Amino acid sequence: MKVRVNAKINLTLDVVGSFGEGYHKLDMIMASVGIFDFVEVNPADKITVFMDMRESDENNIAYKVAKICNEKYGVPPLRIDIIKGIPFCGGLGGSSADASAVLYCVQKMFGLADDIVKDIAAKVGSDVNFILQGGLCRACGKGDNLEKLPFKEYSLVVVKGKSTASTKEVFDKFDEVGKITDYTKQFLANTANNNELQFIGNGMQMAAQTLCEDMGRVISTLNKYSHYVCMSGSGACVFAVMKNMSDANLLADKLKNNFPFVKACTTLPYGIKEM
Repeated sequence: MKVRVNAKINLTLDVVGSFGEGYHKLDMIMASVGIFDFVEVNPADKITVFMDMRESDENNIAYKVAKICNEKYGVPPLRIDIIKGIPFCGGLGGSSADASAVLYCVQKMFGLADDIVKDIAAKVGSDVNFILQGGLCRACGKGDNLEKLPFKEYSLVVVKGKSTASTKEVFDKFDEVGKITDYTKQFLANTANNNELQFIGNGMQMAAQTLCEDMGRVISTLNKYSHYVCMSGSGACVFAVMKNMSDANLLADKLKNNFPFVKACTTLPYGIKEM
């Protein structure tokens, strides 16, 4: 079975507290976007994962999903082939997307129950359940408490510079320099009057900028072309909301030689599509 699995962006992200043990309480608006991986799943003699035709080890999140499904729920070993389109260390949920794709295929192929799929998703990554559901959602807690929102289409340009930082590094830096924000509540309060984009924002952006030396250049460049510019997740991707896809494509063409990753895309009402 082969699927296309979409990345996610955070239109808002607020750190609103802590669970302790390094886990933070979050309040976010997440959207599926047209940046994607292709994932193919086939029964096999042993579990293997190939990413862009190179074999990955057992630390790969897709491998972990296949191992749980095999050892705990009797699913046969799987060969998983992934073609990456979602950039690494981008805050776009690339690893979670691959785990979601494997879970989706396993459920379709072997009839895994919804509650089992959700349980596995929660174990392996905080974005996995969202990507399985897709569309536009408010996500609270560790990111897996989801509230479906009416879908809205936004035209975007997503850009990533050379520098990156791990999610842990950004959260640790947030604990030093970050502040509590309420972008999500403000965004939701202004959707009825179509003024929600005034309140896109990411409470972790300042922390990530101190770690990613060229993120400031990405942000200042996008600010020249859009009033609505924001980091996704824990970085390092930054997106600009444009008036339409024509403007988004023009800007992406203009910037494609300036940064390692530049992509024009729209938000989408689904997370996974069968091929």
